[in-house]
Amino acid sequence: MLHIRRAATALTLTAALAGSGLVVAAGTAEAAAKGCYVTAKSANIRSKASTSSTSVGMAYKGNKCSEKDVVIKGSYFWFKVKMTSGNAKGKTGWIRDDLLHTSGDDVHTCIPEDTACHG
Repeated sequence: MLHIRRAATALTLTAALAGSGLVVAAGTAEAAAKGCYVTAKSANIRSKASTSSTSVGMAYKGNKCSEKDVVIKGSYFWFKVKMTSGNAKGKTGWIRDDLLHTSGDDVHTCIPEDTACHG
């Protein structure tokens, strides 16, 4: 469900920006200012957005980061992050979305089928 919500949010944002005539890349300054933290017990920080890429470090549950970029590979979103706390502080690399809480997790997109959106 989380992947669907993120995809819907990304599509809504893309459609809104396309209608406005603006072109926005995934790695904008706005994305760089967004905070995140590790939700899994541990997460490899990868050199590329792939589980087969080299690990450049390990982050642990609760370690904080800032979002730098995002890509979709297969059925996952991968976030390029810079770790801002914990043992990996200062390291930059890619972490899969199911191991993180990101700013996109806080966005709720209302769809007609979602009765919680309608009073």
